[in-house]
Amino acid sequence: MTWIRIVPPPAAEGELKKIYETLYGMYPVEYHTDNETLRRPDGSLDSIVAAHSLLPTAMLHTFSTHAALIGPDMPLMRRQQEMISTVVSALNRCFY
Repeated sequence: MTWIRIVPPPAAEGELKKIYETLYGMYPVEYHTDNETLRRPDGSLDSIVAAHSLLPTAMLHTFSTHAALIGPDMPLMRRQQEMISTVVSALNRCFY
C-alpha cells in the first residue's frame, strides 16, 4: 500500500510505540484482528495507521478522531461503517 518508509508497530520504540498502543487500545475489539487480505509476501501488513508513523503526533490526532467515530457507542455497526468508507473511497477513486 505505502511507498514511503514506515515504522510498523512491532518495530516502534519510545513515543511512537506509546502512540500505537494508545490508538489500538481505543479501537473496538473487532478491529484487533489482522486483515489477512492485506498481508504482503514478506509477511508484513499494509496499514493506513503505519503510513502515518513518521509523524507520530499527527497520527495520534488523526486516528484518535477515527477511533471516536467507530466507537461502540456509535449507532452504526462495523459493516455499515466499512460500507460507507468503501463507497466514499470508490467515488473518490481512492485505492484505500
